[in-house]
Amino acid sequence: MRKRHGARWAVLAGATALGVTLGVLPAAAATPDPDGSQQARVQAYLERIAGSPSELGRFLAELPKGADLHHHLAGAVRAESLIGYAARDGKCIDTTTYVVTPGPRTCPAGQRPAEDAVAPGPFRRQVVRAWSMQGFVLPPDGDPQPGHDHFFDTFGKFDEAERGHDADMLAEVTRAAAKEHSSYLETLTTVQAGALNQLVDRVLPKDPGPDDFARFHSVLTADPRFRVLVRQAAADTDRAVRDYRTLLGCDTRTAPEACRVAVRFDYQVLRAQAPRHVFAQQILGFELVHQRLGRFVGVNMVQPEDAPVALRDYTLHMRMVRFLKSRAPEVRISLHSGELVEGLNGVGGRDLTFHINEAVGLAGADRIGHGVDLAHEKDPGALAARMRERHVLVEAPLISNAQILRVSGDRHPLRTYLDAGVPVALATDDPGVSRSDLTAVFQQAVTDQKVTVAHLRTMARASLDHAFVEGRNLWKEQDRYGAYAEPCRNDTPATHRPPSAGCRSFLADSPKAALQWKLEADWRDFDRRYAGR
Repeated sequence: MRKRHGARWAVLAGATALGVTLGVLPAAAATPDPDGSQQARVQAYLERIAGSPSELGRFLAELPKGADLHHHLAGAVRAESLIGYAARDGKCIDTTTYVVTPGPRTCPAGQRPAEDAVAPGPFRRQVVRAWSMQGFVLPPDGDPQPGHDHFFDTFGKFDEAERGHDADMLAEVTRAAAKEHSSYLETLTTVQAGALNQLVDRVLPKDPGPDDFARFHSVLTADPRFRVLVRQAAADTDRAVRDYRTLLGCDTRTAPEACRVAVRFDYQVLRAQAPRHVFAQQILGFELVHQRLGRFVGVNMVQPEDAPVALRDYTLHMRMVRFLKSRAPEVRISLHSGELVEGLNGVGGRDLTFHINEAVGLAGADRIGHGVDLAHEKDPGALAARMRERHVLVEAPLISNAQILRVSGDRHPLRTYLDAGVPVALATDDPGVSRSDLTAVFQQAVTDQKVTVAHLRTMARASLDHAFVEGRNLWKEQDRYGAYAEPCRNDTPATHRPPSAGCRSFLADSPKAALQWKLEADWRDFDRRYAGR
């Protein structure tokens, strides 16, 4: 905890692992937005600089962003860092496919040492382009397939480079989050999936249908080898967190701001697999969250939604989630849903009409990722109303939507969701592959979707409001940012003196509320800095 310096205080609120430093100023009658004219002046400034990418970028880099809720750790690290990992481990890169292989250091014909790509030059440029969207030019005819295929093909090329480097990757992404004023990262990761699939093939080789869910679940969870996998998955993430914080020097007096970025994990289930493997991974994810192990706070489903198996089994997957939610309703769910456009891998017709509806209505998702096919869904107006009423948030990774699906501008439903009162949070998806960051996504929202400062603030608030991080909500009502919960009702976040004793105790007991309080304080400072420009 920092010491008092003059009239300034800093209050450490929430769990030690969060490391969120909060400054606060008491007020007789607090309101979340006491000076609407100040926000109007910030909006006027935004409108003046909107045509200047560099000025807009600087403005948005400083803007407090809250959380990144749709973030795949495997796709978050830049290709240059991955090259460094592979070089450090003595691995090789195929000169035709650019796939990383384990080595040994003397690479076979057709491969080069990863070390050859460390220095600037043609080989390094080729690898970076193969492992990311760097320099990739979308065809002028509007066909989304080339961008989609290049994007998803990158993962199989650099996967071997990431092996054993979870701590390095977490250190890099938390540094990036801190630099762009994002305080919470809910990243997606899959652990122990290979070992789990092998176990399932031995003890439950038959794919389950809806009538088999209960038996499959009971057999798997009763197997002592499954319990070992649950503990090992938790240990893997605990170790990665411990090691990345050591790399950053988080236990030293000079700990960087990255140490104050809160990190939690969503277990990502690989959906383009046999149903028994998908269900088993869902069960593993649910167990980790239910038992509060390894900092896992939610379960998600990943891999291309347009993959043949993912399309074929979509409803089955939603029924699996619904079954598990009936057993453990406290487990939070976010689902990649509606990441589809007509013509992509043969997608069309009925495929576009029900995915979001089933994620919300059948699986009971708390959040959905992408949701770009809203206009094609059955009764999109009723669907949006249902999402608003059930507080189902949309994670909107605008840049990956443009790169993978060629959905942007008027084709993107962001403003439709916002106008319908559906909560939305901007997100990165795979910033390393996209060659982007959360600031760039915010910039895309301003330039492509014409959102206002008020929209940006609401989406930043929604990102923490709907984060799965533990603890009570700062706000009295979800998705209504007019009043704080009772313990902090008469307090005002700022960067001076502490709040009332009751509010201080509330923040100390709730990592979520602590993050939200910091966001409000940071926005007040941001408004003050830019209102006079």
